[in-house]
Amino acid sequence: MSIISISNLSKTYSDGTNALTEVNLEVNQGEIIALLGPNGAGKTTLISAICGLLTHYKGEIKVDGHNTVDEYRKTRKLIGLVPQEIMLEPFETVYDTVRFTRGMFGYPENKNFLQQVLQ
Repeated sequence: MSIISISNLSKTYSDGTNALTEVNLEVNQGEIIALLGPNGAGKTTLISAICGLLTHYKGEIKVDGHNTVDEYRKTRKLIGLVPQEIMLEPFETVYDTVRFTRGMFGYPENKNFLQQVLQ
């Protein structure tokens, strides 16, 4: 069963940089893949599109059968992302960082749950 399905994905940035051209990819449940390539190859753009952080592109991405644009709330709940570089305040507490990322994925603030998980 395909857990990630990408069809004809293309992305050109406003400055004219063509990051992705007609990418097609199927990742089946249980598979482990690696994205390899030089700087500027489109790896980060592809991951950002799959995770719903980048939405202005051509083509279609489905996660577990759900379209990442039309059903973004469902797909974001299925994806875990650990970014290479954290773009949050460097002196932020762990609690505030986790609270912030929950909001990014549509989860309501739940202080008791976060305190329980972070103990």
